Amino acid sequence: MTWDMLPALLPLLALFVGSVTVLFLPARRALPFGAWCGLLVIGLIWWPGISSEVPAPLVSSGGFAKVCTTLWALIGAATCLLANRCCLNRRLERREFAALILFAVFGMAILSASTSLVSLFLGLEAMTLAFYVLIAFNRENPTGAEAGLKYLLPGFLASALLSFGIALVYAATGSFDLPEAVFLSAAVAPMSSVALLGWALILSAVAFKASLAPFHLWTPDVYQGAPSPVAGLLASGSKGAVIAALLGGMPLALLVPMRPLLAGLAALSMIIGTFAALPQTNVKRMLAYSSVVHMGYLVLALLADQQAGIQAGMFYVITYAAATVAAFGLLASMSDSGGEPENYAALDGLAHRSPWRAGLFTCVLLSLAGFPPLAGFMGKFVLFGAALESGYLWLVILALLSSLVSCYYYLRPIIRMFNVASKEGGGAPVNGGERLVFALCAAVILIAGTYPAPFFRLVANMVP
Repeated sequence: MTWDMLPALLPLLALFVGSVTVLFLPARRALPFGAWCGLLVIGLIWWPGISSEVPAPLVSSGGFAKVCTTLWALIGAATCLLANRCCLNRRLERREFAALILFAVFGMAILSASTSLVSLFLGLEAMTLAFYVLIAFNRENPTGAEAGLKYLLPGFLASALLSFGIALVYAATGSFDLPEAVFLSAAVAPMSSVALLGWALILSAVAFKASLAPFHLWTPDVYQGAPSPVAGLLASGSKGAVIAALLGGMPLALLVPMRPLLAGLAALSMIIGTFAALPQTNVKRMLAYSSVVHMGYLVLALLADQQAGIQAGMFYVITYAAATVAAFGLLASMSDSGGEPENYAALDGLAHRSPWRAGLFTCVLLSLAGFPPLAGFMGKFVLFGAALESGYLWLVILALLSSLVSCYYYLRPIIRMFNVASKEGGGAPVNGGERLVFALCAAVILIAGTYPAPFFRLVANMVP
């Protein structure tokens, strides 16, 4: 490593230094500092005077990595702003909370920019390590402790599978470089059994982190037990970073024997996630199972043509992240010292008690369901179109049927918000940070659905 590489590493260094610095600040300034740190990282990424012609080791500094790191920094900043109410109500330590959020974003940035199997492992483990603590951060909540344990144990197994898979791929190809390892594995026909087993183990580990069926069983319990801002970060940032790593640095669909495995994971995720979400009466568990379905949709981007798949996949990640952060943020904004409104019954009459919350929640759920003219519809249109052009007609039909059935479990809470008799109370007023996050999420959902051209140009610049 030389000094010429420093500009390419500045965003990562800023995240790491910020996660340490926040521990020495007054508690009341910790979460705002975390949000400002995320904005600083975005400034370092796009500031014209800070650029490097010398690539950094193990990670990319190209357009794909820049857009991904920008997205994770925005989600991290939004999580810091949404977490303030949760930390105050439950008397959680805000400095450690902000530090862990920044460290999780640091891991996401490394993961999505990985050009080596080594950085892939380091980024995934750094991100996961922060979530181990964040999920069980509220020590007085037994459900949170259970959720942390249920994320920890599969996480250990996924780490073991990943390290073993990396060892096998290196034994078969002699390279840790991701593009080279994929090329060398695909150059031999048929692929060696050692390389095939190694990539299959890596895919299994990644499927755990992305909660693809049948590796999804931890998801509903973890979402239910974790604080809502953490669940939103886990659903949008963590899973998005895993999908971005597969789209950008590790195109497994180039390996012909891996395509049936990817198609099987997509189909199982759409089927199991859809039917598991139907009977749910807990909002967070419903969103957990629906996230399994959405991850199944995103696997279609991995199977599509690489250029079209990257563009469609990252556009979908952006729109899904906006809706997910808003959904969990709304639950967090309605929390009090007694907890968060998780069950559908807690949403009864929300349109009468807090019309703007009900309106935004309706917009978010309809976007997730894929109703036009919202961003979710445009995301599915682009994603399914890319998969159809690549010849995966049966998966596209399955995705359309899954999307159609999903309308039931997305419309159920909406009906209760507007049709069930109102309860007492109008809900706690939102603070400035929450108002800013909700406004940005609503803008993305509406603009990406009605005028997606700026987002298409953005994702088009990500493809080298």
